[in-house]
Amino acid sequence: MEMTYRSNESLEALIQMGIHGFFPLFHDSWLKESDFQEKKFVKLTGIERARAKKLFQMVTKHRSLDHKKTLIFSLPDEDRVIFMKAFLKLVEGKILDQKPEIH
Repeated sequence: MEMTYRSNESLEALIQMGIHGFFPLFHDSWLKESDFQEKKFVKLTGIERARAKKLFQMVTKHRSLDHKKTLIFSLPDEDRVIFMKAFLKLVEGKILDQKPEIH
């Protein structure tokens, strides 16, 4: 039996965990930082969206969660915040898709 790795499935699994409040890619202190709290709800600019897309591609190339975490931990602070904002927007979108009454 041949098993293939699908990066979209990996990302989808991480988003599903995020829906339930579990963010294994992020250190707890990152989510609680006042800097991030202020920027969390700010809309991503076009440049940030393009950077987030590249960051997602870099992260999804890695198969294991540990490698993904290592990459995110090694990112410059600005890139990490962009990735986190984009990831949380994806989680928020999935939550709203699943519960349209929240809109």
